[in-house]
Amino acid sequence: MLNRVVVTIDGFDYTVVSEDSEEHIRKSAALVDQSIREVKASTPFSTLTSSVLAAMNIADRYYKAEASTDGLRMQIKDYAEECSRLRTEVARLKRELGRK
Repeated sequence: MLNRVVVTIDGFDYTVVSEDSEEHIRKSAALVDQSIREVKASTPFSTLTSSVLAAMNIADRYYKAEASTDGLRMQIKDYAEECSRLRTEVARLKRELGRK
């Protein structure tokens, strides 16, 4: 089901049509709006340039979060492998103790 949501970004209304929930659409629009406002507050750039810089800032945060997530996934994988190795070792030691 498609949701049609009107959002305001930098003072302009946009109709967004998406399968995502209204809450998700509004949250995304709020992030974009806030990012543009932050750029505009600290620079004399036009709306277009501010929008591009805001998009770059969002992309930068996205890629940093993605890299962090990848790092955490690798760390979890390493922990899971270590846990498996330790379980195997515990089982082996229990078998040895059972023989004695």
